[in-house]
Amino acid sequence: MKHYNINILISLVLFTIFSIIFNYIIDPFDIFKVIKKKGINCEKPCSYKQERMTKIPQLKFNKNNIDYIFVGSSKTQWWLNTDYHSKLAGKNILSMGLSSSSIQESIIMAENSILIHPEIKKVYFGLDFFSFSSNYYETSVNIERITDTEITKKEIMPLLISLDTLKYSFQTLFYNIKNNKSDNKIKNEQESQLTKKNKRAEHYFKETIKKYDRDYYSDYKLNKNAIKEIMNFKDFAQKRNVEVIYMVTPTHITDIINIKEHGLLKEYYEFKKILAENVNYYDLSLINEYNTESVNPEIKYFRDSIHATGVLGNLFAENFYIKQNNTAEYITKDNIDYFIMRDNHNLEDYINKNKEVVTKVKEWIK
Repeated sequence: MKHYNINILISLVLFTIFSIIFNYIIDPFDIFKVIKKKGINCEKPCSYKQERMTKIPQLKFNKNNIDYIFVGSSKTQWWLNTDYHSKLAGKNILSMGLSSSSIQESIIMAENSILIHPEIKKVYFGLDFFSFSSNYYETSVNIERITDTEITKKEIMPLLISLDTLKYSFQTLFYNIKNNKSDNKIKNEQESQLTKKNKRAEHYFKETIKKYDRDYYSDYKLNKNAIKEIMNFKDFAQKRNVEVIYMVTPTHITDIINIKEHGLLKEYYEFKKILAENVNYYDLSLINEYNTESVNPEIKYFRDSIHATGVLGNLFAENFYIKQNNTAEYITKDNIDYFIMRDNHNLEDYINKNKEVVTKVKEWIK
């Protein structure tokens, strides 16, 4: 048994060493950036995996100056093309958003980013109606506040040794071997996503309507205390000369109908009004020609009922950096009543003219 145990031990050591070297070179989360080779690891299809574990180390390894960051949930991430925003703004812009991020998680991500990169001058903060729910707000924090601005063993070890990382490294390698393309073709493929048809649009809309019915709207209670956390972060940012731009994230008319069907329209407008009484913000969710687009394979502005696409996201970028367009309105405590009244009127007008859409949303809920 002695020789057997020694062989097992040597095998484990060799496997561990192989895993560390393999994960470091393949770099599935795009953190170390040691090497990028066509047909090996040029594309990073797994880079979005394990966001809560990888995004802070990514930021710590990033030695470039960062000008602006975006934080928020997937409702911010989905439409955000940081390359296009960077081009229009002439700034280095990163996304620090997280899927299903709560307000506290978004705040901690923003604070951590500022502490790691004190040169950050602006934070775009996406706010979602669902994240103001008492149930969700109280229970969803997974991100830790950093105690060290340099990379720690606790952060780096899972990125090099874990079986999950090894799995994603192999997935990255196999993906690149299968899709052996030049950088130019990859770029063009990414750009083509902006005009790609959504053949399963109705399926995606149905599934998100059901998820929000089950997870967020069925027992929704507006947590007014959430605004205190937002104001605390605003003070944190001001002390460090960081400007905060707040945004109410985009949503399709079917989601607003879902909110109405749950008797939450009063809370929805109250959420916007309370926000306006404390901070100015861009409202990307007002009813307009973009979020009333019909749900069919040709739909281009929304992937599902709560996620806008990069096509609409690029219009948001032009709103922020070039000139204001009709994709959003700048909301203050002086004009919020007008926009709530206008939005409510537009909603009722849409419902009266599109009763079949309301019927379909009700069927999806059931």
